[in-house]
Amino acid sequence: MKKLKNERGSLSIEFLGILPFFFMFFLVLWQVVASGYALHTVKTAASEGAKTYAATTDIDEAKDTITQAIGNSSVVDYQGLEVEFLNSSGKFELDLEVSHSIIFVPDQWKPSTSITFDESVVSQVLVE
Repeated sequence: MKKLKNERGSLSIEFLGILPFFFMFFLVLWQVVASGYALHTVKTAASEGAKTYAATTDIDEAKDTITQAIGNSSVVDYQGLEVEFLNSSGKFELDLEVSHSIIFVPDQWKPSTSITFDESVVSQVLVE
């Protein structure tokens, strides 16, 4: 059997072999960026909700502030809000529960592949 001396096209074949790994790398990178955005958005929303609750002591207004801060994000979904008073002087803890979905899965799988996490903020009621 004669050895092939012509290596024309071998670079293209090698590139095609490594191409799926590049795609996977960029998909994972995009998911990491989306998760960072989700965490930042949730921290900001919880902080803004705690400020609103501290000023008004109205949980519905705090919820409205939180949902506005989250907005129409495709990576963060509001799940629930709970406020617990820690002492009689007005110190409270606001617990925000959200779900963060994985970006590159079909829509019908998103509820079962989403990650649920909580963000807590401790603050003080400003009005008595």
